[in-house]
Amino acid sequence: MKIEVRCPSCGRGYLVEESRIPPGGGPVACKACGGAIELPSPHPAAPPRPAPSPPAPQAPAPKLSSSDPVPEVVRTDPVAGSGEVVCPRCGLHFDAGSAAPSRASAERPGVLVVEDLEYFFEIAHDALAARFDVHAARSLREARHVLASRKIDAIVLDLTLENGENGLNLLRELRPKPCPVIIYTAEDETELYGESWERMRALGADDLVLKGMNAGDALVAKIAILLGEADPSGS
Repeated sequence: MKIEVRCPSCGRGYLVEESRIPPGGGPVACKACGGAIELPSPHPAAPPRPAPSPPAPQAPAPKLSSSDPVPEVVRTDPVAGSGEVVCPRCGLHFDAGSAAPSRASAERPGVLVVEDLEYFFEIAHDALAARFDVHAARSLREARHVLASRKIDAIVLDLTLENGENGLNLLRELRPKPCPVIIYTAEDETELYGESWERMRALGADDLVLKGMNAGDALVAKIAILLGEADPSGS
């Protein structure tokens, strides 16, 4: 087998029999100009293989003791493939992904509290959580998401939300209304009855609770009545 080489000085080409090239190649003189022509080795040495990298050290698995906190369990919806996480502090159920409407507990009705102020939300939650599965929404956008992903049996609705949102706009969107709605507000009681209350009732409001220290008990009692359950106060 012949290979072609060229003189780098004058450009003249030669065909050289591969068997006549020394094993390591080497320079030969050009017959035309006497310049050096570097002959390639007919059997080039294979490049050395890189040494294998040592395996990365693996951290030992942590050992749990009886005093370590138990991690929170995530319940996965087998149909929609989404999950629900339960807050270990307050017991709230949070959506971990979009899902079809589902009930967190077969025995406990779900109540959506649409309230942007933490203080008033805590009053409602602390009273309702003993009897209902409470879901939080700080805005109308969050409320729509909860209604689309959870089975809600009652809504506690603030009138004035963040960014100037009016809670009554949610009532206008709910056609048909999926569940009872209780207005939860700190507005002056004298301004919420008469024509104002009639307008809210026309939009779908079922009852009204004024915010305050005892608002939680009123919410529990009124929701129980609206859902057809026994009044826990005994009245």
